[in-house]
Amino acid sequence: MIRMVMADSGNILAIRGKKLDRLTDLPINIIHQIQDCISVQDAAKMSFLSRAWRYIWASNPRLVFYTGVFTEKLLSRTADVISTILFQHHGSVKTFLVDISLIHSSQHPVVDRWILFLSRNGLMDLSVLNEKSGNTPYKLPSYVYNVELEHLVLSNCIFRPPCSFRGFHKLRKIQLTRVSFELDVATSSLWMPSLETLQFIHCSGLRFLNIYAPKLLYLHLIRCGIDALNLGPFMVCSKLKMFGLVEQEVSLNRQDKTMIPTDILHSWPNLNRLILGKCFLKFSPSGTGVDCPPMRQLKGLHLTNYDFDSEDQMFALASILRNSPNLEIISFHMLSQRKKDDMEVDVNSSQKPDYGIQQLLNNLRILQISRFHGSRAELLFIKFILASVPLLQKAILLVETSVCESLSLKISKVLMRFPRASPKSEIIYEPWSERSKYSILI
Repeated sequence: MIRMVMADSGNILAIRGKKLDRLTDLPINIIHQIQDCISVQDAAKMSFLSRAWRYIWASNPRLVFYTGVFTEKLLSRTADVISTILFQHHGSVKTFLVDISLIHSSQHPVVDRWILFLSRNGLMDLSVLNEKSGNTPYKLPSYVYNVELEHLVLSNCIFRPPCSFRGFHKLRKIQLTRVSFELDVATSSLWMPSLETLQFIHCSGLRFLNIYAPKLLYLHLIRCGIDALNLGPFMVCSKLKMFGLVEQEVSLNRQDKTMIPTDILHSWPNLNRLILGKCFLKFSPSGTGVDCPPMRQLKGLHLTNYDFDSEDQMFALASILRNSPNLEIISFHMLSQRKKDDMEVDVNSSQKPDYGIQQLLNNLRILQISRFHGSRAELLFIKFILASVPLLQKAILLVETSVCESLSLKISKVLMRFPRASPKSEIIYEPWSERSKYSILI
């Protein structure tokens, strides 16, 4: 017979005189996962629960220091607090994320000491965020390049490896934002045999960088300059599934440099997602008419800063659609401003646009247009899709905020009159917002 009694405190359950403490009896990795869900300060407070909990928080292999986890009292002592916690830690630190936005550049040597400590304690996942506008970039110390990292996230940093650096051989994922590369001939070619995801956003100094990553699956370059990165070494990435290339405006005398060589796309037979900015919607010099190569595995297409009134962009779109028979999602992010001479909604019901791609979109399920203005060219394209695609499920139109309510209502009435080839298709018509649940489909 098991005797269950209440201790003198009246709230501790005992079994045959022994306390029942299910939490302490959990495996240490489960306790660490529980601590991961709370702030570092709260995890440290758990050391007061009992003698058994005194050092558990100090052995957690995952340390995360976002600016938001510090109280106002501690913000001015951010570096000191992190140093105290880090240097009291025992055991390996597999994951370390730190936001140094509030740490003055004069204290960057302190950050260097953190990374030196971590480099000797089994670090695999490193994130250094320096996102506050106007902050001095943080220069990575030389010893970080000797760590066998698997995941690297940096923002507003300087990447200047020593001459002996040849690449992170175990790195699987790298995400860099506003990182400046300072390379010489010896460090311009990097071998990363395990890399699967590479994302560069607003990075500089990439012109002479050559990355060899035969296992790469995801390659995304956003606003890094048209001379940003040599795509040649990526031709060996036959497993590549997603390619994104987005840039801001390019001057007329440099537009031929924004062409995507067709042999690059030919070398990626498994590509199933393609994200392109309007500057790269070209596969040949103007007038030569070279078509996009076949992309039979392509399922998702996303085009940014698109303009349905541009003949070059419409030619490129038609070329992609002709050569992508299994496309399921098309997503457009439109130019933010509508042309002043196109403010009237006038789409005659008898107008039937011909884009030369009839019978080629039989697998299309979703059409999305963000920052939709309701221009004549936009409406004609939507009319064509609704009338031609037999399996279409949704046409998601996120209306630009500058479109007035009366015009928006008029556009919606025009849309409702368009014939539909798919009896199950629906039109979702709502204001555009970056936080919309439809803001990113691809």
